[in-house]
Amino acid sequence: MNNYKFRLLLIFCFCLSQVHAQIDSTTYLSEVEIIGQRIPERVSFKNTKIDKEQIDQYLSASLGELLTLNTPIFIKSYGAGGTATPSFRGTGASHTQVYWNGINLNSPMLGQVDLSLFPVAFTDEVTVNYGASSLLYGTGGLGGGIQMNSKLNWDKKQEVIFSQTYNTLQNSITNGSFSFSNEKWSSTTKLFYKDAQNLFDFKNPLQPGSPVWTNDHSGQIQYGALQEVGYKINDNHLLQGNLWYQNSERNLTPSMDNRYGDSQQGDESLRGLLSWKVNYEKLKIDWTHAFIHDYLWYQKLLNNDDPPKTTNSDSHSYQYQSHLRTSFQINDKLLLRGGYDYAWDNIHSNQYQASTDSSTIDVHQNTFDLYGGFDYFPTDQLSMSFLLRQQWIDGDTKPILPSIGLEYQWNQKGKYTYSLRGNISKNFHAPSLNDRYWYPVGNPDLLPEHGWTYEGTFGIQSQWKNNWRLTYDITAFSSIIHNWIVWKPAVSNLWRPENLKKVHSRGIEQVLQLTYHKNDWQLIGYASVSYVKSENLEAYDELDKSVGTQLIYTPIFSTQGYIQANYKSWYGIVEQQIYGKRLTQTDGSEYLPPYYLTNFSLGKQFSFRQHRFDLKARIENVFAFHYQSIARKPMPGRVYQLTLTYKL
Repeated sequence: MNNYKFRLLLIFCFCLSQVHAQIDSTTYLSEVEIIGQRIPERVSFKNTKIDKEQIDQYLSASLGELLTLNTPIFIKSYGAGGTATPSFRGTGASHTQVYWNGINLNSPMLGQVDLSLFPVAFTDEVTVNYGASSLLYGTGGLGGGIQMNSKLNWDKKQEVIFSQTYNTLQNSITNGSFSFSNEKWSSTTKLFYKDAQNLFDFKNPLQPGSPVWTNDHSGQIQYGALQEVGYKINDNHLLQGNLWYQNSERNLTPSMDNRYGDSQQGDESLRGLLSWKVNYEKLKIDWTHAFIHDYLWYQKLLNNDDPPKTTNSDSHSYQYQSHLRTSFQINDKLLLRGGYDYAWDNIHSNQYQASTDSSTIDVHQNTFDLYGGFDYFPTDQLSMSFLLRQQWIDGDTKPILPSIGLEYQWNQKGKYTYSLRGNISKNFHAPSLNDRYWYPVGNPDLLPEHGWTYEGTFGIQSQWKNNWRLTYDITAFSSIIHNWIVWKPAVSNLWRPENLKKVHSRGIEQVLQLTYHKNDWQLIGYASVSYVKSENLEAYDELDKSVGTQLIYTPIFSTQGYIQANYKSWYGIVEQQIYGKRLTQTDGSEYLPPYYLTNFSLGKQFSFRQHRFDLKARIENVFAFHYQSIARKPMPGRVYQLTLTYKL
């Protein structure tokens, strides 16, 4: 889809929001009422929710940046403006499943997502499902799942939000949203535009004398539009439609071995879904159908001839998905749940056949899941959750996947409520289509990765006491994953995927949240500390020295946190990230040193009649720490940023 089509889409979205806005001319803001409550999460399993209030602090950020500061997930960044992929509990990027209103966004080609391409402004709520908690939504989340959810606004008001951000990387980020609602209709239009040069100087330790180079080949243009419409049939039935278009073109950050960049990449997506939601006191149904088209192109210069010789990759992915999720509250002790997930994938790529063949070929895949289970509450203190999931891929029956969890709470009426929670689950992850069909190294005989996960959590939650509230939990987990897929050297300097490794990932996560509120003061604190050992247990040949060594780009130790202080219309935020060393070679011979990052924000909110403003100054990497997230990919030093947000 070209820029002309995008402009037409913007005009359509804007006109739709303006036409609807004429129905109700009231512009005062009030508390938002949400109808069509979603299917509840499973009890006895760990989930973390990032709500709208927290998301609004990061409107100019990507999903990867939001998760870095608010969860224990390690995000691997391939330079400024580059790809950002998750490492969840010591697993690979493809072992984290990402969902948008229940629709799986992981590329069927790559098996993973680029979190840098998801603007935070396009979501209203983010939920992180740890480990087996993600089995409610699908398979493959050996580390866990990430949900981006929309919330329709039914407050019978209009709202306009505009946000503009500039920073010293010569980046400009613009967000806008227009929403309205009445008794029957709710509509929200969101627009996003990013012009990022990602221009900065850095010391290059790989060159003699560590000279100062300029990172000037990481520019990116990204824009998108999101239209959400809800129609309330009655108090119990809701129709919802979402349409999301996005385009990104960027220069890929060159290695620090090379001063000049030679690669470009484009990502274009069109996602549409239609859902029917039923919400009764005991019965809830969410039936969703979706279509996704992803277009990915890549170009690399091979010489400086005129015209230059290039290598090109050009791939289209078409998906249809259908999901049915239901829950039924039998009584106050038993909730039943069940449903299905279906996905049809069609890949049209010039990389799935010989390079001498100018044509492209199609690859198809059909995936169907059935699942069912229950949540049981025998007493006010004890709860249990059980789920079975069965999957078929192109008619081939996969292993059945059970998961069971127990939770016990005590002292529920005291100053502190304590809880113990444990669960056991089996999960597996099918090879991506690139793993199976990428010419000439694809391996169609790959087996799915699979394994068991064991998890236990101790939690403390206080009631509001003397203006304080505290939440703390410590979680221990262990997973052994068989048939771990590794791309290893083959013939003619090519790499080929093989089922080679047996990986043991285990660790401890701690999360602490504090809130203090008195008079005009409010203090909010968050901290997470993770210790993760993720090691290969088996050698694939006599030369393999990776046994007992931490997986590459997986820090053993990491911590993230922030402290926010609000006083009347002023607020300040200090954020801190610390990551231990990360190996870059499987034998442990090379590594990136630990690094820490500190960010500081200071903001002021003010209003004029019905117009509200929020002006925020931010400094990222306050101490100008020189670091690399991925080897040989430079990262910015100190960055100054200014954001103005307007609300009506």
